[in-house]
Amino acid sequence: MLTEFAEFILYTQLLLSNPAGLGVGLIWSNDEVAQGFAWDEDTIAFGVPDHDGDCLVSVDTGPETSLVVADDALWAVAVPFTAAGPTVEVGTVLSECPIPIVPGRYQVLFQARPGTTEHAFRLEITFSRNDRPGFAILKQGILKTGRVLRKQASRV
Repeated sequence: MLTEFAEFILYTQLLLSNPAGLGVGLIWSNDEVAQGFAWDEDTIAFGVPDHDGDCLVSVDTGPETSLVVADDALWAVAVPFTAAGPTVEVGTVLSECPIPIVPGRYQVLFQARPGTTEHAFRLEITFSRNDRPGFAILKQGILKTGRVLRKQASRV
């Protein structure tokens, strides 16, 4: 199921969380900034470097999705995620959108693509069922590293 919405990005991050992870703050160390994400089992923050403003957010929960990095992707990362219930929350601080999903383990692809005159970026989150998901920098682009430096972020 594909869901798209405009979102005013705050604090240079797009959040993905289980409902239990709402309100969980993650600390962005130099490692998280360099790799473009901060990860916790209930909440993931994807960095949107040097930008607070409107973006188009696209979330694809399947059921049959493939994880393909777009040719025009500015950067792309893959992270594991376990959907605990029938929805996940995607958005920014204090502005989350509930997205229907089948509970289970997923490999998640986050990629940032060029925007339009109306949106600075197109931020895409794609879920693919996977019993053994992992972490990877799939396209370094503007990120400061081409490898994952830190898997578990500290909570605030």
